[in-house]
This record gives sequence, C-alpha cells and structure tokens, in this order.
Amino acid sequence: MKNIIAATLTTLLIGLGFYQVNLDSASDFERWALKHGKSYYGDEKIYRQTIYYQNKQMIDQHNKRNDITYQMAENQFMTITNEEFIRLYLNTKSTEQLNDQDKVKRNNIHQSSEPINKENKKWPIDWRGLVKVKNQGSCPSSYAMSATSVVEAKYAIDKGISITLSAQQVVDCQWLNDGCDPNDGRNSALMALRYIRLYGLYNEYQYPYSGETQSCQLNDNGPWKIADYWMWTDNYWYNFQRHLEKQPISMKVDASKWQFYGSGIFSDCTSNSNYYALAVGYDSSDNWFVQASFGTTWGESGYIRLAPGNTCGILDYFWQVVLYN
Repeated sequence: MKNIIAATLTTLLIGLGFYQVNLDSASDFERWALKHGKSYYGDEKIYRQTIYYQNKQMIDQHNKRNDITYQMAENQFMTITNEEFIRLYLNTKSTEQLNDQDKVKRNNIHQSSEPINKENKKWPIDWRGLVKVKNQGSCPSSYAMSATSVVEAKYAIDKGISITLSAQQVVDCQWLNDGCDPNDGRNSALMALRYIRLYGLYNEYQYPYSGETQSCQLNDNGPWKIADYWMWTDNYWYNFQRHLEKQPISMKVDASKWQFYGSGIFSDCTSNSNYYALAVGYDSSDNWFVQASFGTTWGESGYIRLAPGNTCGILDYFWQVVLYN
C-alpha cells in the first residue's frame, strides 16, 4: 500500500514537472532491469523507475565533483532509496555484547592496552582473492557471510584448503528461524562463530545459499569446525594491522553509505556499525582492503578501500578464529 501511494504521488509529480525523467534514456532502466533480473509492473514500475533515475543523477553529480576520493557506480541497488538499503540489507539491531556469564565462561574478549611500535609493522598486506566474494542477495546475512569467510580464510592459510562454506546453514540453523531478520539482535558474526564452533559447517555445494530463511535441513553436525574464536575490542590500527598480517579478520562496520560505492578511497561514514565484512589487508598508505558480500559487480570487484584509522568503525569489533591442530 505504501508503494502504491508513493507511486501515485510520483506519477502526479511527473505530470506536474517536478521530476525530470529523460524519456530518451528510458532504455537505461530497461537494460538495468534485464541485467539484474528485475521485473516491475504498473505503479510499482513508475515508482522504481523514478528512483532509478534519481539515483543515476545523484551518481553522475557526485562523480563530477573535484573534491571526492571515491567514485560511485550503478549496481543492483539502483531502484531502492538509501533508507530501504539500510533497512533491507544491513543488520540494524544486532549486538556484539555477551552476557556476563558467557564473558566469564569464554574469557575470549581481548582489548589491547598499548599500540605496537609502528616501525615493526609489515606492509602492505593483501589477502584479496584468498576466499570467494559472496553475494547475500535480498537477505541481510552479512553476519553469516563474514563469519564463514573468516573460517574459509583460516583453512586456506593454515591447511592449504580452498573451500566455500555454507552461509545458508548459519542462516537456517543458528536459531532455527529469523536468519534474514535485520532486527534480530542474535544475527551477528559473534553468534555465527559460536554456532560454527559448536556444530561445524557443511560446504556451500552440500547446503547451497538461497537468500531466504528456511527450516534447518540438517540432522547432524558439519565436518568443518573451528577450535575457538577471539573477539577483540581495539582502537589501535597498528594492532589491527598486526592481526591482518596473520589472517583476514571478520569485523563490523558502518555501511550506511556504501550503496553505490564504485572505486577509490571511502571515508564517508560514522562508527554506527550495522554491517559485517572481512578485512583483507592494507596498502602502503594504510588504506584498508575490505571484502563485502554484495557480489563482484559491486565496488572494486566486491571490495571497498577504506581510509586509514577507525574509518566506518572498522577497529571497534573484530574476530579471528583458531583451528584444531
């Protein structure tokens, strides 16, 4: 009903000349819809087409500026507003706080008291391409994507095994429901790693990704396990770099304005973390390499480069895993 009302209003505004839609470029929208497998009809089509052209104009205007460090690009999110992007694709209500009993029991939350000596760091570090870039589709499952990716990376580094693990298993089986609910605070990388430690995972071929919540398809534990996971709350970027020298890191960031990131160095964000990703290195200028889960057509073949320091809250919460010997 909300979209129908909005579409009717949009139609009226177009008729009155408030929206300047270039009819000669209408094929741009149709080509985009065909490329991304989208179909819209009636008022919904008018509404989504209008948003498409508004976003396209905004991207063009941004890229013409001389004071920017990154370029925007068209992608699969062209027919949604930024408010919809946040609501539909980010984990807006998840939390990383363990209860007091679990903090005592696990004793696996660490906070560094001193930064390491900058002179001792090794750079650059680049783990891009080590594990597959995932695509969460219409499910806000970045928590499962990030958690499975950090485990995959650890197997690749420590065991020389290349494997893609089932993020769908985490979505379906971690709590047996609500795996695609962005408002469920239990849908976090921390809880996903806890599930993996307790129950293990199957690979993606055995338990393929559907991008929606299903009933759990398993009756037994998966063969791919971790011995433990470590959560760090650390604001020292030298320490973060030290951890990245050993393995990629699962972490939580603010991705509110990542919707149309195309290339370059991004810093337009806060520390209001709402999205899980994989830190995969840094360059000689200390820009971070981050692997998202929006597919390879988004950003720099699935990656974003963040400016140095605690950009987007990258240093606030992050996790590493330990395998069995």
